[in-house]
Amino acid sequence: MHPNPRAGTTPAPLVRPLTDGPLSISQERNVSVDPIIFAVIHNSFSSIVNEMNLALFRSAYSPVITEGRDIGGAVFDGRGRLVAQGDWDLAVFVGMLEFSLRDILERYADDIHPGDVFIMNDPFVGGTHFNDVGVARPVYNGSELVAFAAVCGHWPDVGGQEPGSFVANAREHFQEGLRIPPMKLVMAGKPNMAVFDIIACNMRIPDERLGDVRAQSGATLLAERRLVELAEKYGWDSVTAAMNESIGYSERLLRTEIERIPDGVYEGEDFVDMESLDRPYPKRVHVQLMVDGDRMGFDFSASDAESLSASNSTYSATSSAVFVTTKSLFPDIPMNHGCFEPLEIVAREGTIVNARPPRAISGMAATVYEKVIGACLGAFAQALPDRAVGCPYNLINLTIGGSYHGSDYVAYLYSEGGFGGRATKDGPPGLVSLYGGGAKITPAEVMERRYPIEFEEWSLWPDSAGAGTYRGGVGSRKTFRLLEGEARLSCLGDREVFPPFGILGGRPAARQGLILNAGSRHERNITLKAVGFPLEAGDRVTILAAGGGGYGDPMERDAMLVAADVVQGYVTSDQAASAYGVVVSSAGTVDEDATSTLRRTLQESREKG
Repeated sequence: MHPNPRAGTTPAPLVRPLTDGPLSISQERNVSVDPIIFAVIHNSFSSIVNEMNLALFRSAYSPVITEGRDIGGAVFDGRGRLVAQGDWDLAVFVGMLEFSLRDILERYADDIHPGDVFIMNDPFVGGTHFNDVGVARPVYNGSELVAFAAVCGHWPDVGGQEPGSFVANAREHFQEGLRIPPMKLVMAGKPNMAVFDIIACNMRIPDERLGDVRAQSGATLLAERRLVELAEKYGWDSVTAAMNESIGYSERLLRTEIERIPDGVYEGEDFVDMESLDRPYPKRVHVQLMVDGDRMGFDFSASDAESLSASNSTYSATSSAVFVTTKSLFPDIPMNHGCFEPLEIVAREGTIVNARPPRAISGMAATVYEKVIGACLGAFAQALPDRAVGCPYNLINLTIGGSYHGSDYVAYLYSEGGFGGRATKDGPPGLVSLYGGGAKITPAEVMERRYPIEFEEWSLWPDSAGAGTYRGGVGSRKTFRLLEGEARLSCLGDREVFPPFGILGGRPAARQGLILNAGSRHERNITLKAVGFPLEAGDRVTILAAGGGGYGDPMERDAMLVAADVVQGYVTSDQAASAYGVVVSSAGTVDEDATSTLRRTLQESREKG
């Protein structure tokens, strides 16, 4: 049962039957395909998405796309069902693009034509925040709609109150930029100049925005050509049959995995630090995970009410977070619509996980989405302890807007951090969040060439990971300096109050932060909910991105591993002693006698409470 992004607690079919338009929608046919041919076509779908993405990397204007790969491409069948993604796609986009495709099919049931291109960024239909703009192109076999090629990319600015369009204290989404419901960017091969003009007139740095959207449109054209070439080689019947089989294959694999989970009800929760600086109240995200045979249900009904700030999620985004978390636990299953079929998601309208217009949503990615993942990981830790992981760090979105050499600019940065410890190994360090799996960090050299900033530090952050039998991955610390002029900084992040949690006895990681002029007499906590914070030339900004939560009791960690962490700079000798009970000499070796005594003392202290 596929979730309905507009119906709250009542899931709806993927699409209503569409057979009465001038062009027909491809329906499932009773066509079999040779297993070898199926494997070739199945793998070709992902290759086509990879090529589409590469074309976008090479032609877009924004560094976050060209270098950071903050994009998500996919191929869909004629019914709008996800068939395949590529190797570098952001996990969040793959889980949400299908919602937008369904809306296009519903909205334009009798008005989809060859040569059309659609654009959309509406979170209340099927998106994240307004900055993530999707482009979709229908693919035809004669008059039959057989597929879609779509790609979503992050635009550094989409208008609104602040440069970068992140407004932590926004009360309504009108403050956050341009909301674009699915509409035609290109009509039967002819650009819809009215839409291009609306984009150019409502966003900062319009040349970049127009360059990005043209690059996205061109990338989907390449994917269309490759799909047609595939059909010319194997026939459309074989291609559409392979689409159906790809979906069925993933569904069967996931149902088999779910059947191995003990039936039962498992609960998890996580907390958004606060609505905003002027409303410092935590918000709870709660999930009840129900496993029944080969199906799983995720009920978020006990989550708190929607926020009077940007810390909200929509139904499609919450569903995406569920898909991403589930996929992370079963990584070998190809991600497509088949992975959605065994899942049912309930999220009441008017809660923080299913906010309604005109609620603000620019904080979705860096606040609520991450807490849906955290809550689900907590529930899965009970259901699948052998696959459980500590909580990962939280995405930090930061923008800087100003003027440089006579031209306006908007720079967008996100930080890497650590993932949680696991049942058999430590968490990995220095990764983009689970939300952004597939993305890269834009190199410092690129940012320094484009914007008036200089990085003074970019390093792993000692003691930022949660201690455990298997510790979390280490977080990062980076500092940049504004070289000239004035600028406005806005940020959306979390985990300043509630750090990434550990599981099964593991310790939490460090709290995240954003500091101005750290170490000077002018040091100031900017906070991760800053809005339009003024910067002057010479100001230094330090971003502290946490590590991941630990797995298991730290006292059970091999003392040699703790010593190795001290030598590597991941853990200080003080934390080695206080968290792990391990005494490491100045030479980097374990003092076994002192360690034995210290661990015994710490254990006795625990038992006394």
